[in-house]
Amino acid sequence: MTLKNALAGVALCAMVLSLFACVEPGPMPPPSPPPEAEGPPPSEGPPLYFVNVSSLALRTGPTTSSQMITTLHFNEQVALLGTDGGWGRVQVVGRSLSGWAYMRYLQPVPANRPRSVPSRRRSTPKKETPKPASTPKAM
Repeated sequence: MTLKNALAGVALCAMVLSLFACVEPGPMPPPSPPPEAEGPPPSEGPPLYFVNVSSLALRTGPTTSSQMITTLHFNEQVALLGTDGGWGRVQVVGRSLSGWAYMRYLQPVPANRPRSVPSRRRSTPKKETPKPASTPKAM
């Protein structure tokens, strides 16, 4: 009986293979489109900066003699529009204000704590105090 079963199995396999060989394959799927060439990323606008001192003057021009518009506060976000001699022309994010701020007090990432600002020293001449007259020593 085993030889009979083996022959029946071989015949069955041969029949199945012949059936699959006669079947025509279906239509080929359309080729996938070529990957898009990546160009430069879309312009996201001006770079963002954060105020790194507790308060920073926003001015009408790039000098300390220019009129002050408002005060920017620690970690307030601004968009940098341009620079001129250490000053940055900025647009305050979330407010319709723009002006000039000193770039030393702006940084591209938020700060953990405000940076200290050196105090301004007044340039007053030192008064010389006369030295007391020395008394002659006894010998």
